[in-house]
Amino acid sequence: MAKLTEKEIRAIAENMTDDALCGQVLCYDVYDKDDPEEVRKIVEKIKPGGLYVGQMSAEKIKMYTEMVNRVTPVPVIIAADIESGPGDVFAGEPMLPMPMAWGACNDEKLIERAGELIAEECRSKGIHWTFSPVVDINFNPNNPIVNIRAISDSPRTVARIGRAFVRGLKKDGLMATTCKHFPGDGVDDRNQHFCTTVNSLTKEEWDSSYGAVYRAMIEEGTDSIMVAHIALPAYQAENDAVFGPPPAVLSEEIMTGLLRGRLHFGGCIVSDAMSMIGSASRVPIEDLACTFLRCGGDMVLFPEPTDHAQIKESLLQGRLDRSRLVDAVVHVLKMKNSVHLFEEAPKIGAENSRGEELRKICAQIAERSIKIVRDTQKILPLHLKKGAKILLLNEYSYYKPKKECDEFILLEEELKKRGFITRSVDGAKHSEIKDILPEYDCVLVNFKFSSRDYHGGSLRIGWDHIMLFWRAYLLQHPCVVFTSFGDPYKLYEFPYLKTYVNAFSFTPDTVRAAVRVILGEIPCTAKNPVGLSGFFERETD
Repeated sequence: MAKLTEKEIRAIAENMTDDALCGQVLCYDVYDKDDPEEVRKIVEKIKPGGLYVGQMSAEKIKMYTEMVNRVTPVPVIIAADIESGPGDVFAGEPMLPMPMAWGACNDEKLIERAGELIAEECRSKGIHWTFSPVVDINFNPNNPIVNIRAISDSPRTVARIGRAFVRGLKKDGLMATTCKHFPGDGVDDRNQHFCTTVNSLTKEEWDSSYGAVYRAMIEEGTDSIMVAHIALPAYQAENDAVFGPPPAVLSEEIMTGLLRGRLHFGGCIVSDAMSMIGSASRVPIEDLACTFLRCGGDMVLFPEPTDHAQIKESLLQGRLDRSRLVDAVVHVLKMKNSVHLFEEAPKIGAENSRGEELRKICAQIAERSIKIVRDTQKILPLHLKKGAKILLLNEYSYYKPKKECDEFILLEEELKKRGFITRSVDGAKHSEIKDILPEYDCVLVNFKFSSRDYHGGSLRIGWDHIMLFWRAYLLQHPCVVFTSFGDPYKLYEFPYLKTYVNAFSFTPDTVRAAVRVILGEIPCTAKNPVGLSGFFERETD
C-alpha cells in the first residue's frame, strides 16, 4: 500500500466524528510506573492520536500501542524525548553525549549517521516520533534549562549540526522529528517550566538567529515544531499590562502569524508540555488546550484527560471552529503518513551491527568533544608514573541524590585500570582536604552541573560547592585539573583555576574520553561551541 495523498488525508479528517477529531489532537503521556488498567480507562475515553512514552521496555510500548489502536480510527503515533539516543528511553541502550558536545565535535557526517542509527533502533522498538533535536541557541550563559542541551551559541553551528541530525533521523521515513523550543530558548535567565520566559530579541536579531535556524530546519523537512512557554514581544502586539505577552503556545501571532505565515511551516505544531506553569498560569485550566488549538496549534502534549470533553464542548458551542480542528488533525495525519503508519512499515537492518556502530559513534563524538580551555602551568597531558596517587574531588548539583551520580565511580575505575592509586571524595570541604593534599601527585576536581540533571532555576554554585575552595588550600597544590562534565561556563565562577577542561556531557563515553585526553592517550581536537566573554572564544564558525 502506498502513502496516502494529501487529498485522502483531508478526506479522512473531514469524515471523522467530532469525538474522533478531539482525540487525534491529544498526545497523552504514559510512564513505566503507571497502572495499565487506569491508562486503558483513559485511553478508551479520549482515544488519543498520540502517545508519549517515558522510560519503559519495548514490550510495554507495544502493549500500549495496541491498547490505543483498538479504540482509534487511525493508528496512534508513539512519541518520546530522544534527545541523545535510545538510552533516553530504553535502559542500557547507547546514549550520545549531550548536544553541546556535538558542537564541540563539529562533525556533521558523524551526527547524521548517529541520527540514522538512532531512528532505526528506536523505530524497531516501537517509537515513531522524537521530540528532538533541540535547536535553541545558548546566548545567555545563565539560562538554566538550555545549557548543554543546546548545540552552540552560534546560529550557524546550531543550524548546520541540527540539520544533520534531522537528516539522519528522517532517512527512509523511520522517524518523525521535532525541532524545539520555538520561538527559541536561551535568551532569558529563567526556566520556562516555572514561568512564561521572554525571548527579548528585536525582530532583526530574531530573524538573523532563531529565525534563520528554524528556516533551515523547515527547509530540511522537520515534521513538527514544538512551541514553548516563551513570549516573543518583538512579534506580539498582544500584551497584558501586568503579565506581558502570552507564551507562544497560547499566541495566534506566533503560531499562525509567524510560524505558519512568515516562516511557511506546513508541518505539525505540537505544544510543549501543557502542565508547565509558564502557560497553565495564563488562562483558566479548562481553556488551556482549546486556546492552543484556536491559536493555530495541532497537537496538545501532556493533556489532562478532561481536555477531550472541553475541546468537544468548545466545538459544539462554536468557540472552536470545526475547520480549525480539521486542519489540526490533517497536520497530525500528514506526520503519521510520513512515517508509514498507514502502510507496511519500512524494513530495518540487523540489530547487532546497528548497536555496535552506534556505540562506536558515541565514543567517537565523546573523544572529539573534550576541550582543554586553560592550561597555564602546561601540565596537560599529565605525565604520571604507574603508582602515582590521584585525589578525586567530586561535586554534583544536589537536585539528585548522590547515589544516582555514578559517572565518577567509572572515572575512578578508569584511573585504577592504568595503575594509579586513587581516593575519591564527594562534596569535600576545605578542612577535610587541607592535611591530605600533599600526599597526592595530582588532584582531579570534577563538576557535574547541567540542565540535564538539574532542572532548577539556576546552575550557579552555592556555599556547599565553594567550601571545597575555601581558604584556597586546594589552589596551592601544583597539579590540579578541573573538569566540567556539564555546564561549560564554570570558569566564570572559578576564574582562579589554572587548568580547566570542558567535557560538555557526562555519559560513560565522555568520562572515558576525558581520562584519555587528560592523560594524553588521544589528542584534544574539540572546538569551543560556545564562548565566554573574557575567558574563551567560540571556535566553530
